[in-house]
Amino acid sequence: MADDRDDRERFSELGELIMAAHGFLRVLLGELPVPVMIVDFDAEVDDQSEVLLSLDRARRLIEDEPIPGIEKKAISRMVLDWFSAYEMLVLTKLAGPAPWRMDSVEYALHRFTTVAEMIERGELDDDES
Repeated sequence: MADDRDDRERFSELGELIMAAHGFLRVLLGELPVPVMIVDFDAEVDDQSEVLLSLDRARRLIEDEPIPGIEKKAISRMVLDWFSAYEMLVLTKLAGPAPWRMDSVEYALHRFTTVAEMIERGELDDDES
C-alpha cells in the first residue's frame, strides 16, 4: 500500500515538474531574438499532440535564431530532454510505475534544469552543452 501511494506522489510531483519545465521553455523561447511561440500545456486535455508538435517545430526554428550555435544546441537539447521526460511519464502512466521509468524522468529533468541554469547564468561553453 505505501509503495502505491509513494509511486502516485512521485508520479504527481514529476508531472508538476514537467509542467514547470514546459512553462520555462515557453518563456525562454518567447524571449529569443525572433520569438518562438509554443502551445500552452493544458493538463486537462488528454491529447497533447498540439503541444508536442509545436515544441518539435520550435526545435527546428531555433536553428534560424541569431544566437550563438552553442546556445542553439543547448536549447534544442533542453527540448529533447523535456520530450524524454514527458514521454517516459506517459509510458509510466500506461505501463505502470517501474522505478527505472520514474528515474528516467528525473534524470531527463535534471539534465534540463542543469542546462537551463547554465543558460540563465551565461555559463555555456563548447565543453558543457
